[in-house]
Amino acid sequence: MINRDMLQLARAARGFTQADIARASGVTQALISKIENGLGEPSTEVVAALARALNFPIEFFFCKDKIYGLPQFHYRKRARLGMRAVQKIEAGINIQRMHIERLVQSYEGIKQNHLPSIDLDEKGWTPQKAAQHLRGFWMIPSGPIANLTEIVENAGVVIVQLDFETHLLDAMSFRIPGLPPLIFMNCAVPGDRYRFTLAHELAHLVLHNAPMDDDDMEAQADEFAGGFLMPASEIRPYLKYPSLGKLGRVKSYWKVSIKALIYNAFKLNLITPSQYRGLNVNYSKAGYSKGEPFPIAVEEPRLLSEMVDHHMQELGYSLIEIAQLLRMEPNEFQRKYVGRPQLRLVK
Repeated sequence: MINRDMLQLARAARGFTQADIARASGVTQALISKIENGLGEPSTEVVAALARALNFPIEFFFCKDKIYGLPQFHYRKRARLGMRAVQKIEAGINIQRMHIERLVQSYEGIKQNHLPSIDLDEKGWTPQKAAQHLRGFWMIPSGPIANLTEIVENAGVVIVQLDFETHLLDAMSFRIPGLPPLIFMNCAVPGDRYRFTLAHELAHLVLHNAPMDDDDMEAQADEFAGGFLMPASEIRPYLKYPSLGKLGRVKSYWKVSIKALIYNAFKLNLITPSQYRGLNVNYSKAGYSKGEPFPIAVEEPRLLSEMVDHHMQELGYSLIEIAQLLRMEPNEFQRKYVGRPQLRLVK
């Protein structure tokens, strides 16, 4: 029996309406609507037509995988996106998660239980203190973190780069039973923002395993991210007497944005409120709001690629076989995984 959730998932992933699929497949919208509402079992010919239109193998529509909604964080950001955009992002993340579920079954290269959970209330800690504890737990040396993505993946988190096709949402993180922790990153952001966002999502994984107010979670995650990337005692000497020119050099060394450095200088009481306002005015006048100078390269994750390589090189899967494993068409697998360091939500 066809899994109607998979039909809806495939449609959302392609950004199609029911009418779009009807035009592309030759199947009436009325029948598609009935299938998605569980009011009929389509013929083999209808399923094949839908599969061709959506560029998924027929087997995909009979998968029994569980579909997950987006995590409790980022409610306001998602509200700004609009339902169709959210559905496409959610579908792309679910399909990618299904791939990871299949790949990890035969891959043992992910560290287990190396990502702690920290209850701030139980410990009586601030997010900054939790960030310092985690740096110590992972034995991160003093100073800037050279490659945050590598450190997070070494702790057993799988990071996946996707193009969310929007600037309104930077990332999503998940703890799902039976899987390593997952972070889905919007690859279409500058490298400095990417690193801060990754540290922000790391905070959600470490600090937020129980529901709480969205604003509180976001504020805690931002504070954790700042403390993890820029420990106060270590960044303080670099923020004395700041100017945009000086902060540009500090950015290159610490790999964080000039905007974040201005905020940190104010937060550490190294500048007055008037100086803080002045730096922000100069920041805007310089056009930095549209793009800062001294760009930081976007870090590339490796774990997902290693899982694919393990199957193809160590386990001897052919391109056809691994595409079948992942319930993908071979051309789609090749486009997303072969020679492509980052993944895009399909059109």
